[in-house]
Amino acid sequence: MDPDITRTVMAVPLIAGAVELLKRQGMPKAWAPPAAMLLGVALSLGYAAAGGSVWFEAVIGGLATGLGSMGLYSGVKHYRNPHQGNGR
Repeated sequence: MDPDITRTVMAVPLIAGAVELLKRQGMPKAWAPPAAMLLGVALSLGYAAAGGSVWFEAVIGGLATGLGSMGLYSGVKHYRNPHQGNGR
C-alpha cells in the first residue's frame, strides 16, 4: 500500500479526535473547520520535514486531510442525530 495513502487514512480520525478534544476544552464550534485544516497542514508539513515529501505536496495533502476529517466528523454527527437540522 502507498505510504502517503496510509498516512492520510491514519491522520483523518486523529485530526477529528484532536478537534473534538479542542472543542471540549472550550474552543468555539465555529473554529473547528479552520482547526482541522491547520492540524492537517501541520501534520503534513511535519511529515515533509522528516523527508516524506516536498512542502507543496505536504500543504495540498494537509488540506485534503483536514477536509477529510471535517467530512468524517459531519458524517458521524449526521448519523447520530439524523432528524436534527432538517425541520422535523
